[in-house]
Amino acid sequence: MSLPAYLPPESNRTQLAVALAPLLVLAAFTAVVTRLIDPDTALVWLAACAVWVVHEMHEFQKTIDGYNADYVGRHLAWRSPATLSALAADAGLTTATREFVQHYLDAGRVLLRDGQSV
Repeated sequence: MSLPAYLPPESNRTQLAVALAPLLVLAAFTAVVTRLIDPDTALVWLAACAVWVVHEMHEFQKTIDGYNADYVGRHLAWRSPATLSALAADAGLTTATREFVQHYLDAGRVLLRDGQSV
């Protein structure tokens, strides 16, 4: 018996937003300096980029928290701490799975949001 691999969802959209938004803001302010657009328009670009990044980060956080809750509910919540410790010590377990299970045990078998610590 072993635990299934902990494979959280990818953050590609969030990474794209975080990487591309500053470039779009830089392009807008360059257009202001070269007088291609008005400063008000550049501020709208800035606000739109900020909203885009915050939205993508919020959606990713909801997705990862949902995945973590599902993983705990299916594979961890009904097992005893001793069993989980033994399963986490299995040599064939991926590092991400081992770290997630260990973090869950260290938190007192309480699911913390992604990035939270005890």
